Amino acid sequence: MNAKGYEMLKRGFYNKAINLFTLEVLSFPESYDAYDSLGEAYMKDGQTKKAIENYQRSLELNSENQNAKDKLTELLKE
Repeated sequence: MNAKGYEMLKRGFYNKAINLFTLEVLSFPESYDAYDSLGEAYMKDGQTKKAIENYQRSLELNSENQNAKDKLTELLKE
């Protein structure tokens, strides 16, 4: 599911990626990676608030997630 979501991101189909990653989050609610991926899709779609929320949730599940830390720093500067 994650790989298919990233395929949609690469092709510019942000809504499809968001839908896939949302399904992944619902299927695996304790997966920090699922929230990280959903955050990235929202970020690419310009939905900053939702991106921040998902990156924060990812960090709650795994405080060592460096990608989420980096993306949050970037998003909160805007």
